[in-house]
Amino acid sequence: MSVQYSRTIVVTGASRGLGLEWVRQFSDDGQNLVVAIVRNPENAEQSKTLLRPNVAVVKGDLSDLDSFSALAAEISKVGGGKVDILINNAGVMIGTGAEPEVGISKSTPEEWSDQSVDDGSPVLTTCQPLQFNVNVISLVFFTIAMLSLLKNGRDKKVVNLASMLGDLGFALAKPELHFSSYAVTKAAVTMANAKFHVE
Repeated sequence: MSVQYSRTIVVTGASRGLGLEWVRQFSDDGQNLVVAIVRNPENAEQSKTLLRPNVAVVKGDLSDLDSFSALAAEISKVGGGKVDILINNAGVMIGTGAEPEVGISKSTPEEWSDQSVDDGSPVLTTCQPLQFNVNVISLVFFTIAMLSLLKNGRDKKVVNLASMLGDLGFALAKPELHFSSYAVTKAAVTMANAKFHVE
């Protein structure tokens, strides 16, 4: 006999950091099914939190927009055709986005675009999903891919993680903290939240 859960909660970027903590706290309640979206499930299996009986680990690469319909279908299968809460936590910091003391004028087109090019720059980390794609574009289109499942859910909530780094007032009050390209993506997330809300 299968277990019936009262809520299905999806967390992206769930293998470590804030994402893993969201999974831990929500899975403390045995009535919740937590679907943990991770890029590399084989690495995630080392976490005791992700091995809990009410946690389902699903492989998902949030930099691959073309995979979202298949990912939504897998989440639907695991979660019984519904999602109550979606937490878009996945994000990356690279280039000037990972540098508190390096200004935006030192950023490279590669850290902003969808093409990763190793130009020898010490601030660009290659072989990672790029910031704007994951932090903004993927967040928007993964949310869109999940809308039908959210409509079937009880809570129908989406949590998109922004950051104080994306707040204009904070940026002007703390000019010594650059994190430039990352901060721009988080400002965009705030606007995406507003646009989802008004729609």
